Amino acid sequence: MKKLFLLPLAAILTLASCDTKDPDDTTNYDSFTKGVFVVHEGNFQAGNASLSFFNKYNDTMSNGVFTSVNSIPLGDVGQSMVTIGDLGFIVVNNSGKIEVVNLEDLSSKGTITGLSSPRYICVVTNTKAYVSDLFSGVITIFDPQTLATSGTIAVTGQIEEMVKTSSGVIAAGTGANQVYKINTLNNTLMDSVNVGVGPSNVVMDANGKIWIMTNGGWGTEAQKLVCINPVNMDIEISLDFTLADYPSSLKTNAAGTALYWANGGVFKMDVATTSIPTTAFISTAAYKVNADPETDMIYVSDAGDFNSNGHVYRYTAAGAAVDTFEVGVIPGEFTFTP
Repeated sequence: MKKLFLLPLAAILTLASCDTKDPDDTTNYDSFTKGVFVVHEGNFQAGNASLSFFNKYNDTMSNGVFTSVNSIPLGDVGQSMVTIGDLGFIVVNNSGKIEVVNLEDLSSKGTITGLSSPRYICVVTNTKAYVSDLFSGVITIFDPQTLATSGTIAVTGQIEEMVKTSSGVIAAGTGANQVYKINTLNNTLMDSVNVGVGPSNVVMDANGKIWIMTNGGWGTEAQKLVCINPVNMDIEISLDFTLADYPSSLKTNAAGTALYWANGGVFKMDVATTSIPTTAFISTAAYKVNADPETDMIYVSDAGDFNSNGHVYRYTAAGAAVDTFEVGVIPGEFTFTP
């Protein structure tokens, strides 16, 4: 197991990455611009959401970094995070807010408030982003530069993940069993398609096709893995899991040629395949999974008993174990810096 760091602010800002650094090298090896963030959900209503950071310069994991830098708690239920330019946007679900930080030193740049139960952010342009919501019945529009909200898009029920395509934003309308297509020029709904009960995860592959994983209503029907054409919203592939399966955390590899998801272990499927694999690619207990878009290194989170600290495991693209880190309570989504 690699050495774990839980650092105060001073240590985070002064930790030396290399004793033989080139004096002409102006790279800040201790910044938060070259690595992987781990968003920890924490326990519902416990206010113990947190953020960890894996520094790819020195292969160290630092826990509790948001609070260490800003001296305030992150909030209640850390949901997701995206980076836009030199800023990080951390969605805190039950606190109804988005914390915005500078990626150079993780200092606070502000907070977007007035949200109901935000879930995921989709970047449309440098000055426009969408955030989905559990309960409000709208997708909120905000400006990542000014942090001001500028309107909403009315939808039916819960919205989960979203992805931008060349023809619009595709959104998983979990509450209405619909996948929506949004016109980003006028922020209106253009089209929709029913792919099964509870569409939740949405990714785009190397061919520009959209893959959706449903939650099946958590037992109402078998969960599905569906591929649609985002131009005409036609369903091209629809695959059923068994009722005993509970897949989640759908992601792609760096090239977009393979899909990953968690279902006990980590499963991998080539996008050209039309059958769901029955054997795990990585057998480690997996809560969430993602792949580094630069290196294809696979990151897996294990939430353990969902009350005490969890773990993050790293694997090569071939599935070979690399290292393990103890992190915070309920490690969830991974966010890779640009």
